[in-house]
Amino acid sequence: MVFIFHCFTLNRYIWGDFTNSNAFKFIYKLASKGHHGVGLFFVLSGFLITFLLLNEISKNGSVNVKHFFMRRILRIWPLYFLLLLFGFFIFPHLPFGQSTSHSLLMYGSFLSNIDEIAVGLTDSLNFLTVNWSVSIEEQFYLSWMFLMAVLPFFRKGKYFHLYFIVLILISICFRFLNLADERTLYFHTFAVISDLAIGGLLAYLVQKYSIQKILKPIKKIHLLIIYAIGICLIITSNAIFKGVLFSIEKVVIGLFFAFVILEQVYSDNSFYKIDKVPYFFQSGKLTYGFYMFHCVFIYYWSIFFDNNGFTDSVWQFILYILVVFTSTYATAYLSMKCFEKPLLDLKRYFR
Repeated sequence: MVFIFHCFTLNRYIWGDFTNSNAFKFIYKLASKGHHGVGLFFVLSGFLITFLLLNEISKNGSVNVKHFFMRRILRIWPLYFLLLLFGFFIFPHLPFGQSTSHSLLMYGSFLSNIDEIAVGLTDSLNFLTVNWSVSIEEQFYLSWMFLMAVLPFFRKGKYFHLYFIVLILISICFRFLNLADERTLYFHTFAVISDLAIGGLLAYLVQKYSIQKILKPIKKIHLLIIYAIGICLIITSNAIFKGVLFSIEKVVIGLFFAFVILEQVYSDNSFYKIDKVPYFFQSGKLTYGFYMFHCVFIYYWSIFFDNNGFTDSVWQFILYILVVFTSTYATAYLSMKCFEKPLLDLKRYFR
């Protein structure tokens, strides 16, 4: 979703008159909703990490905060700082390279989303911007780790649900107080933290109250209707969530994403399981690298297509998307095999 969104929106000025057709405008409108993919990522991330922590608590009685911290470092930090190294120090000296007005200190402190609010409109270095969501994820887990370190009962999983509920309420209030500031609503931690909290709350309810059982009696046709309603909410979100209602948009769509996770993992009556897609499971391991690298390839391939006059037809645009996808996927695969996996293997020392 995010990849398609960026292919349609980044450097879109290079493409020819075919972009003015009604058919392309309709597809563009659908693609422009791809930014909600970040929300799905947050909900899924919150669900997965909370689920694993609750499993650890069930097995060992409490969370080993040091091990939790090291597992997060080994998964997130290497690629994050690799992209920073490239963007701040290498890219400015490459062909078609450029300097950035972003702050290395802010990015290095996992505050890139705050920096994006401050200077993002004046900086065209788009591939650094993707770090904003990684920063928010790290802020969420670092603050959670701090609470577990100072509150012994928190390490035992007590009051996780209250923590998540408080974060959701804070996010709604923050969005309400900043309705006039579009960039703050998009990038600020408090504006989007509800997605991670919804995922965490879902994991808690699954583990503690087995709410997945509510899916058992739901028929396939009814699940399909819920999906249709959720997708329509996303497509028409600009028309529905206006004014004050914009403060609850993230929560409403986040709850739909929570339903998707719950249904895909636990439902016996699913009309389709997404992991039936060939290589879906294997590709899932590459999504972090794919996300981090894709804007770099969008940047360079858009320059190549523009300089060679390959921007006049929809077929060239489709070819552009395929080339960017293939390049990014191959790089993510090599990154996982040669760079990430050796580091991820160290996680066995922090179980």
